[in-house]
Amino acid sequence: MVEEPNLFWFGLVLWLGGTVYLLGLLGARNRAREDFAQEISDSLLSDRLKRVGISHWNTLQRKAGLTPKQMERVRQGKLEGLTLKELNQLARILNWSLEELLQNYGYSFPSLGEAFQEIARLHQKYGELQQERIKVEQESREYQSTLAEASQQIELLEERYENLERDKQKKIDRLSLELQDASNRIEQLEKQCLRLRAELQDNLERIKGDIREETFEQLQTLMMNFPTACVMAEAKPNLPARNFIALFTPLNNLLQEWGYESIGTAWEQVIFDPQIHQADSDDIQEGDLVFVRFVGYRSGDLILCPAKVSRSLPNK
Repeated sequence: MVEEPNLFWFGLVLWLGGTVYLLGLLGARNRAREDFAQEISDSLLSDRLKRVGISHWNTLQRKAGLTPKQMERVRQGKLEGLTLKELNQLARILNWSLEELLQNYGYSFPSLGEAFQEIARLHQKYGELQQERIKVEQESREYQSTLAEASQQIELLEERYENLERDKQKKIDRLSLELQDASNRIEQLEKQCLRLRAELQDNLERIKGDIREETFEQLQTLMMNFPTACVMAEAKPNLPARNFIALFTPLNNLLQEWGYESIGTAWEQVIFDPQIHQADSDDIQEGDLVFVRFVGYRSGDLILCPAKVSRSLPNK
């Protein structure tokens, strides 16, 4: 006779076994359904891959930019985890439109394809606008940079121009003052020059007068006696010349007072020196013996007139 506790455990085991069997049967059916769907999806994709020239699943995954898990779900016919961008990429690689991709995977909605197409167009338009915005922003930055640089250059040029204007005005003012000062100095110098010229003229006239008076005083005796001597020489032709020598004493005194020295002595024989002598013939050479015909005069190193010389004396 079987005890009641044993019957309880036997029934529990039997119930658990039946439950596991039923769950396994249901799981097998679901797996069979999923395998069937995956088989259909794989078959559809395999056929499509052959048409577009793709031979491996890895190639499709790489080109579509999908992860291995996403690729597995695509092969299972599940597109729920993909974004619109990934769906568009996958459809483009398979040479399908987005609507054809969804329909082939069983997502058949009357307006879904048009909505996705509109979304795709809007997305494309958005991308174009983004690119345009980036381009405009870049151009704006370049323009702002150019404008800032131009503004800086303008400021530098304006500052330089102002500095040049100030320097120019300073130079003009300085030159105006210098010109005015120079004009005043010229005017003063002209007045001084006129005054000095007048003073010089007065001094020259006074000096000439003084020289004439002094010379006349020195030669007064000669000038007083010379006319008388001329009359006596005409009246008495035989009068000895030595009598007239004393008349020229004042002239010798004047020459000594002026510091004039005679060059040579009349009828003196000397050695010819072209620096102090003047020959009466071109054949007289330096070092030749000559006679002084007429004495010359010098004032220090200055030769006032050279002595005139000749090879011979005149006949007595």
